[in-house]
Amino acid sequence: MRFFLYLCVAMIQRIQSIYLFIVTALGLTQCFFPFAAVEGVSLGMGNCYIYAGLTAIVPIVALVSIFMFKKRILQMRLNSFNIILMLFQIISMVAYFFYFKSNAVADDALPTHILLPFALPIINIILTYLAIRAIGKDEAL
Repeated sequence: MRFFLYLCVAMIQRIQSIYLFIVTALGLTQCFFPFAAVEGVSLGMGNCYIYAGLTAIVPIVALVSIFMFKKRILQMRLNSFNIILMLFQIISMVAYFFYFKSNAVADDALPTHILLPFALPIINIILTYLAIRAIGKDEAL
C-alpha cells in the first residue's frame, strides 16, 4: 500500500503526468458518447469498429505511459505512438462520418450533426505533445 501511495505521489508531481491523465480522462469520455449523428443514427463505439478499437486503446496507452515515469525515453516513444493512434482515430472518424452520410437517405427532417467528441482527439494530440515536451525537458536535466 505504501509503495502504491509513493508511486501516485511521484507521478502527480510532474506536469506531463497531469497532461497524460487528462488525455486518459478525455479518451474514456470519448468511449461513452457518440461523435456524430447522421440521419438520426448516432456514430460511436457501437457501429464503428475500427474507431471503437482505437478509442479503447488510446486511453490505455496514455495510462500506461503515466506509470513509465522512470523510463523517460520509453515514455516519449509510447506517447509518440499514441499520437499516431490518435491520427488514425481521426481518420477513422472522418471516414465513418462520410460513409454513413453518403449512405443515408436524403431527408431534411433529420440533419447531420458533428458532436463534441469529434474534437477530443485533436485536444488529446495537443496535450500528448505537451507531455512529450515536458518529458524531454526532464530528460535534458
